[in-house]
Amino acid sequence: MRNKEVSRDIQYIKDTFAKEDNLLKKANDYSINQALPINIGAEEGKILQILASMINAKKIVEIGTLSAYSTIWLARSIEGKGKVYSFEKNPEYYKLAKEVILNSDVEDKIKIIQGEASQSLKEIEDKAPFDMVFIDADKIGYCKYLDWAERNIRKGGLIIGDNSLLFGAVYKDQLPEGVSKLAKEVMIDFNNRLSDNSKYKSILLPTKEGMTIAIKLF
Repeated sequence: MRNKEVSRDIQYIKDTFAKEDNLLKKANDYSINQALPINIGAEEGKILQILASMINAKKIVEIGTLSAYSTIWLARSIEGKGKVYSFEKNPEYYKLAKEVILNSDVEDKIKIIQGEASQSLKEIEDKAPFDMVFIDADKIGYCKYLDWAERNIRKGGLIIGDNSLLFGAVYKDQLPEGVSKLAKEVMIDFNNRLSDNSKYKSILLPTKEGMTIAIKLF
């Protein structure tokens, strides 16, 4: 019964605070129709947008574009000049995201880069320090992306990781279907590092898949 109530809670939040316009619906429909991995929810997109707005983020890095759903939420947080640098390694997802972005109201605020982020991130290091990094990509790479973020995010900037509960793997003894032991170990390490009070003010939000949010203190 409680699970149904939670589902209704989230739907109410979406309907009241995170309404999707036609562009966001199109980006989400693309993912569904193409059987792509699930995007973040509208309520999570709104959380990202608000957090970015609160720190007046002008330079945002997104690792994992998919259909550019979260990219659009982030780009719409930027007032005036600014840029979201989004990285997507899958050529098909990259092509899909480009189409969505080209038909958006924030095309000028998004630069999408195709390639393995662990290598491609070097291309933008001359633009550091950044205000925010949003990580929603291969789970095994989360700690590598955190290493990069720690070097390239300004003090007071945000580091955010999605799906950081890893379908409950971080606290379950038995691995959920489709989750490897290595992915579990990496995600636990990722959360533990961001929970270090000497380096971050942080929390793991109990969203649908878990979202770890950390303000860099050093």
